[in-house]
Parts: sequence; C-alpha cells; structure tokens
Amino acid sequence: MMIKKKNLLLFFLLLITMDGFCQNYTDWQYRLIPGVSYRFNDHWKVSGEYRYTAQKDFQEFRSSGAEFTVQYNFNKEFSIETGYRFTSSYTADSHRLFGALKYDKELGDFTLFGAMKYQFSTGSFNERYMNDFKEPVQMVREKIGVDYNVPKSKLSFNTSVEIFLKLADDDPIKYNRTRYTIGSAYKFKYGNKLGISVFYDDKYNPKKTDRFVLETKYTLIIDDMIKKIKKNKEKKATQG
Repeated sequence: MMIKKKNLLLFFLLLITMDGFCQNYTDWQYRLIPGVSYRFNDHWKVSGEYRYTAQKDFQEFRSSGAEFTVQYNFNKEFSIETGYRFTSSYTADSHRLFGALKYDKELGDFTLFGAMKYQFSTGSFNERYMNDFKEPVQMVREKIGVDYNVPKSKLSFNTSVEIFLKLADDDPIKYNRTRYTIGSAYKFKYGNKLGISVFYDDKYNPKKTDRFVLETKYTLIIDDMIKKIKKNKEKKATQG
C-alpha cells in the first residue's frame, strides 16, 4: 500500500513539474477516450475507440471522432499497425489513414517502446478538393519511451517523446513539433484498463498555439475478459 502511495505521489509531482514547464501555453485541452480491443491470437489484434476533445481550458467542444486499427505482431518485439480515423467538429471533418512499425522490449520491470508512424490527413478524398482547395497533410512521427510496471501491482507509469515531421512538395521534410508525455495506467479485473496522461505539444511555428492536454482513456480488453471468465468457471468446476 505504501508503494502505491509513493508512486501516485511521484506521478502528481511530475504533473506539477510539467505544469511549471508549460507556463507559456495558451490553451488547456482534454481528451476522453473509451475503447475496446480484441486479440485473436499471438499475431492479430483489432481495436476501436471513440474520442471526445475539449479546448479553451476544457470549456469548449473541439472535436469528436472514431478510430479503427488492425495490428499484426511478427514476434514479441516487432509489430505493424494500420488504421483509419474520422474526426468531426463544428467547422470541418477530417479523414486520416496511418501505418506504423512498433517496437516493444521488456527489460525486467521496464518496457522500452518506440514507433515510426506515417499518417495522411485530408478533409475529403475528392481529387479536386485535394488539388485545388487544400492539399493533404502528411506526417512522419518518431516516438520513443519507457514504461515502468510496479512490482506485484497492476499499476504502471510511462513517459515518452515524439517528434513530428511534416512532408510537403516544396520542403520534403520539415520539423513540425515535439510532444512530451507522462502517464499512468491501472489494470482492473476482467480486461478493464484505465489510463491517465498529460502531454505538451511544443510547436515550431510561433503563430500556432502550444497546447497542454490531459487525457483519460478506458479500454475493455475482450480477450483478457474472456480468459478471466473461463478461468473462474474452471476453478469453480474443480472446487465443485
């Protein structure tokens, strides 16, 4: 119990530190993300989530959207992921296609993770729209981080840094921003997982607003839930 309290205290100290680091931000935002995932076997996994976002110090609706992904694991360390996201706001809709190569390496209680991601975003797949009105936004994202699993606990902490590079015809590769993230997650029974994190977007363009985002995410892991129910049934059967 004392270990858990110390870890929670550490997490909130990190929040305070980041808050002090981001005194020049002009916007607080919030994301609520309920999701679900299912792993068919050691290789294939599908997931989906809904995202609600608020801005201007949590007071104004920013956007909502849905995302669907498919992941294939080559082994315990390397995997590829592809997916689609649709986002809608009061002013515009957005479509995003993406693909990523992911890496996860367990080192005792720590897990080193990284990802190289390409994303293609557009307001419409109409060719005339993309050529004459607004060209698609293409990004390459490089992410690296570490996750710490508290011994004899279902609690974990994580931190990561992600660099966004914008692709364009006039300038093939252009630095866009860096994202700094810290977070925590807790696994409950029957495949329920709750996470909370904060990230700060440090943007290169001074005309664009940096943002400080609080994110809460709930995920139902269906395969874990099925395994737990099956295990409980088998236990009751043997006891009976």
